[in-house]
Amino acid sequence: MGMKYRSLARLFHADRTNDSYNNHDRLARQRLEVESTFRTGVITPLGELFCATPRETSMLTEHILLAERRVSGLWNQIPGVMRWDWIRHSISEELFATNDMEGVRSTRKETELAVAAAERSMKEGGESQTRFSEFAKLYLNLTGEDASLPADIADIRAIYDKVALDEIEERHRPDGELFRKDDVEVLGPHGLPIHNGVKGEGNISSLLADMIHLAESESIPRLQAAIMSHFLFEYVHPFYDGNGRTGRYLLALYLNHDLTMPTVLSLSRTIAENKNAYYKAFTEAEDTLNCGELTFFVNTILGFIQEAQDELIDELGEKVDRLVKGGDICKRISEEHRLSANADELLYSLMQEEMFDSMKYVSLDDAAYHLKLSKQSARKYVGELLDAGLAIRIGTRPMKVRASEQLRRDLAL
Repeated sequence: MGMKYRSLARLFHADRTNDSYNNHDRLARQRLEVESTFRTGVITPLGELFCATPRETSMLTEHILLAERRVSGLWNQIPGVMRWDWIRHSISEELFATNDMEGVRSTRKETELAVAAAERSMKEGGESQTRFSEFAKLYLNLTGEDASLPADIADIRAIYDKVALDEIEERHRPDGELFRKDDVEVLGPHGLPIHNGVKGEGNISSLLADMIHLAESESIPRLQAAIMSHFLFEYVHPFYDGNGRTGRYLLALYLNHDLTMPTVLSLSRTIAENKNAYYKAFTEAEDTLNCGELTFFVNTILGFIQEAQDELIDELGEKVDRLVKGGDICKRISEEHRLSANADELLYSLMQEEMFDSMKYVSLDDAAYHLKLSKQSARKYVGELLDAGLAIRIGTRPMKVRASEQLRRDLAL
């Protein structure tokens, strides 16, 4: 198996010789200059940021790539109704988790409403005034082609404005041209300083420009580059408040270009469940004795991605299994009632809504969309389900139906 790869700081403290400082300097240079190291060229007070490639990094990366194939395979088995329900719920949980980590008070009801409002405003145009809706819209953009990467530091500020600005007290809002002018001190859980952000807006802007180039580097593996750029953003700490939420969205944005969307949308929740390990990874990476090495920080985040994937595979696998069983039941019911092909398709949609969606209904607009018909034509097939006792009307303007008690019993709900 070989010796376990250890941090420069640990090796220094374990060195009992009289030449520990020289040994440490020599080892630090070796790690930076060895062929298997990925150097960023980004110079900070910690030293040049770099990432080595020990066995653990290679194994984590392979696990993630193999798991992505399983996630993608399961995701492709899930139809549109279920996908969008899962996406809405996951974004709501993502907002709730990242808010909770930063001490921003929100409820799951608020984040669910924010996602719904964001989706409406994207369809209808214009901005939504619902709390967190602009933040939700950024995550919804990850599902399409609109999630462009930041081209310059002004884009970083624009993302911050959507993610955090509305929740920031006036006295903690950026007071520089784009970022903060003054120094900032980050306090730990016991009120003790654990980090000082980079001093001076000029230095902040320069390092954020470096972050943008690092994240898109063609000479560093993309997962490692995205994770190291995340460290750099939080290390710079360009704002007085809201850095955590902004940084984790940027991480999701960069990872979204290489990982499946379900994996990306599961990550903040996993980080929130392991927040002590997450914060510890920053503390250890910022130890001056580690000389800018981010190998262990990268491995920690890769481990979170792996954990998110493992949970996701279990979750999606269960949904696919339930979907198959629900489909078999719908087929039997459709044959018993001799439903038309279009009514059969609506029954399948109604089953999905009942089993997987929080709304539990299909509107006439939904029916027309699913059947690719006009609302007037779709009304006929909604009526077919009503006449068969498989659906009940729960709204008139707009018309909405949901599964009847009989259908719910058949589906064992």
